[in-house]
Amino acid sequence: MDLFRKVITQPGKPEDFALQTVQEAIKPQRQTKLVQDENQLLENILRTLLQELVSAAVQSGENTMRYGELIGDGESTQGQIPRLLDIVLYLCENEHIEGGMIFQLLEDLTEMSTMRNCEDVFGYIESKQDILGKPELFARGKLVMLRTCNQLLRRLSKANDVVFCGRIIMFLAHFFPLSERSAVNIKGVFNVSNETKYEKQAPDGISIDFNFYKTFWSLQEYFSNPASISLATTKWHKFSSCLTVVLNTFEAQPLSDEEGSADNLEDEAATFSIKYLTSSKLMGLELKDPSFRRHILVQCLIMFDYLKVTRAFHLLVHSQKLRSCAPGKNDKDLPSETMKEEIKSCEERVKQLLVMTPPKGEKFLHSIEHILERERNWVWWKRDGCAPFEKQPTEKKTVRDGGKKRRPRWRLGNKELSQLWKWADQNPNALTDSQRVRTPAVTEYWKPLAEDVNSRIIRMDASAGIEAEYHHKNNRVYCWKGLRFSARQDLEGFSRFTEFGVEGVVPMELMPPDVRSKYQAKPSDRSKRAKKEETKITANQAEENQIATPASEVDGEVNRPDLEASTAPMDTDAANVSLGGTPTPEEQQKQTPDTDGGQEPGQIDEPEPDQEPEPGMIEGETDAEVDTIVVG
Repeated sequence: MDLFRKVITQPGKPEDFALQTVQEAIKPQRQTKLVQDENQLLENILRTLLQELVSAAVQSGENTMRYGELIGDGESTQGQIPRLLDIVLYLCENEHIEGGMIFQLLEDLTEMSTMRNCEDVFGYIESKQDILGKPELFARGKLVMLRTCNQLLRRLSKANDVVFCGRIIMFLAHFFPLSERSAVNIKGVFNVSNETKYEKQAPDGISIDFNFYKTFWSLQEYFSNPASISLATTKWHKFSSCLTVVLNTFEAQPLSDEEGSADNLEDEAATFSIKYLTSSKLMGLELKDPSFRRHILVQCLIMFDYLKVTRAFHLLVHSQKLRSCAPGKNDKDLPSETMKEEIKSCEERVKQLLVMTPPKGEKFLHSIEHILERERNWVWWKRDGCAPFEKQPTEKKTVRDGGKKRRPRWRLGNKELSQLWKWADQNPNALTDSQRVRTPAVTEYWKPLAEDVNSRIIRMDASAGIEAEYHHKNNRVYCWKGLRFSARQDLEGFSRFTEFGVEGVVPMELMPPDVRSKYQAKPSDRSKRAKKEETKITANQAEENQIATPASEVDGEVNRPDLEASTAPMDTDAANVSLGGTPTPEEQQKQTPDTDGGQEPGQIDEPEPDQEPEPGMIEGETDAEVDTIVVG
């Protein structure tokens, strides 16, 4: 002990003499690491020395962490107790002594110090947070540090030591990982011991409505335990009637911009208190305070968010039979449809009042909504069993030479789809949610392209409109999806793609009248086009018939009636084809000439050697020769 007492009074870095001092004091079997008995002996020496230093500091009336200050490197000063803690922390960090020894000394120091000195001790703990949080130290002392912080919180006043309590909670949040279950309120238990006391009887000379005073402060009973409302319908009706009275009063007495100036809020923030006074004499002044109103309205939003989110949460818990997360819940305990409508109505009124409350009411409401959204994420994280956020690096296993590496098998082909299906299976409302991604209608999907066309027409100058690279018709993915939608929902519009391109597929009701006429064919144009095709087909048929009949074998006078007779039916059939649209197989057979379209003029069509003659045809003779024989 004398060696350590001498060392802490000398300047220098701990790594220069710490290990040497331990070896001289303990004389360990090993040179760099102590065994269990030696660690216990060293711990007893250090705890005794720490107790003597604290006792000497109290007797001298000095601050515990500043007792025996020394001038170190530069102009920095350090007391004997912080010096001793630094030496022990160095030895623990380098695994020369047991890692939990520094945590035990810190716990003893907080127990022996007054609350004023504990604030300085905790400041030292905050400064060494990175070292204390290292894996080799954290695993040995996390429970001791948690016990130390909880003891400090129990000793502090929640009303007078708000800042110090907040520092301790923030330290625990940074020191422990997010997935640490000891810091998570899994069951959602409320602090029902936090009671708000107010006057039950009206005092003499009161200037406000005492019934409103009792109604207003009775809301705190429900805010401190929201679970009681969801379990009993009568309590919800009573809470709803009380809240309606308060909201009506807030709406009837809106605040002016002068009453809600930012300067007043900054002055109040300097003297912030965790609870408001409940005296009936202060009720009139508190109603004019914008921060007071915001406090009550935010409590209402937290209440409504709990009732909505908890309803879905417990519904899933009940369906999966995970009663351990939320005991005592069943389907009849969940909010009814009427209760849901009332919650939605009250929530809209509360949000409107927050917007009307100066200053910057709308911005304040957006901040609160963002905080509540993050709170919902924490609720679902608890539902999933507080899965760890940290992902350990995966070690790649070396495959043996000649061995086959087995690929993981997933239920739906890959990991992402399997996880998505598993999530949907756990959430039965996912398939019936109205906000799910759905296939849009054709008119809704093509509306951006129609707007591009309209803007280009209004400007009357293509260069002054949308640039080509930003035009929807140049987006290949957009056009491809739209053509698939039109092929399924609008086949008539899809048929215009061949003639007019992608802009012709857009429904006509989205286009302006002048563009609509461009993509719609007129009846007169259709009839002219049909007559033109009819004339062209008739001329081709007549020319082919003349080629099929050789002038050298038949007399022109004899065969002219037959040629006219054979031409007349063909003209009629061609007209029928042109007016009727696509010809039938029988019509195609009538229109097909006996001769091949690719033969030379004057060439006679003869059957092939292997081909059997058709019924009524004389083998080796053509139709023209048969007609000549019969006439002769």
